[in-house]
Amino acid sequence: MTDFWLFSLLLLLGGVAAVLWPLWRHHRRAGVDRTALNVALYQERLAELDALVREGEITPQQRDLTAEEASRLLLEDTAEADARQGTKRRGGPWPLIIAAGFLPVIVLGLYFSWGNPAGLSLYRELQTSAEPSSLEEMIDRMQRITEVQPQNGEAWFMLGRAYMSAQQPEAAVRAFGNSLERLGERPEVLAQLAQARFFAAGNELDAPAINALDRALELDPNEPTALGLLGIAAFESGDYSAAITHWERLLAGMPAGSPGAQAIQGGINRAKERLGEPVVEDAAVIRVRLELAPEVLAELDERAVVFLFARDPDGPPMPLVARRFDLSELPADVVLSSSDAMLPDVRLTAGQTLQLIARVSPEGDAMRGSHQGTVNAVEVGGEAVELTIDTVIPTQP
Repeated sequence: MTDFWLFSLLLLLGGVAAVLWPLWRHHRRAGVDRTALNVALYQERLAELDALVREGEITPQQRDLTAEEASRLLLEDTAEADARQGTKRRGGPWPLIIAAGFLPVIVLGLYFSWGNPAGLSLYRELQTSAEPSSLEEMIDRMQRITEVQPQNGEAWFMLGRAYMSAQQPEAAVRAFGNSLERLGERPEVLAQLAQARFFAAGNELDAPAINALDRALELDPNEPTALGLLGIAAFESGDYSAAITHWERLLAGMPAGSPGAQAIQGGINRAKERLGEPVVEDAAVIRVRLELAPEVLAELDERAVVFLFARDPDGPPMPLVARRFDLSELPADVVLSSSDAMLPDVRLTAGQTLQLIARVSPEGDAMRGSHQGTVNAVEVGGEAVELTIDTVIPTQP
């Protein structure tokens, strides 16, 4: 903020100088006394007349007449100058001087009334401070942003998400409501608002929450939060068929085999069990606990990625199924299935024996890695296995 106030001070000084400069120049010009000038000219004229008399060009009588006329003109010019000076004194420069003095006060008052000094201060702080390292710091930052920029709907939405992460649904309801007012009817905002109301009401959907969900699905029939919440509400109310319908729509838009998809599938299976329907689970899967050895993790850059794949040990080196992970996602419980196949016609079959490999790639290239882990003779559909990446891959000469 120091540079801002310094530049502001320079601008104010420039404005004051622009007002006072004409007065100062006028004062300098007014410093020349018109009466004194007229007297000097009069005396010079008398000296010229005396010189003409001595040279015989005019008579003393002519000199006296001319001197008398010059004296009369001197008196008239002096009277006129005094009259003009009196008129100027009646107006005077004081209004402009007072205006110049009040200019900084007026400018500062207008800035604090119409400007946004708090916003400027927060902007400077955000430019220099690090990212929040905790949920509390994130909430504090978003609260300050919404105080300074109350019309920022995106900031209100992020504040609501932070409140939900902190398990403060009542505060999240207010934040999402403010976001909705400013951003309009956006499906993700409507769904988040309904979810916050659901948890704030003790896991019950009230009328406003239902209306928000209906509107969110009207705008986006595949809105994930809305589908998931409707499934939860239906399950808890005993409407298992509706829960299955909502969750299956949600599952269709999720990556196959992802942790979220596995959780939704588990919910669908529980709903089917409550209805007495048979639950058919895909037996042709590989369940693996994937981890990085601590000493390997310490050597890696955060941008490195991990590839997990299974291949036929008696077949070509091309993987049959594969998944990609960021370092932040590990350790993880992974389920590999035919949905992770590299080619559309590849299918895993229960009882099939494969080799499981996990490889770290600092550059994101699955064929060029720095560390890896291997488990041989993994049975598809068998018990879960543990795979730890702990071996350095020799550098090719």
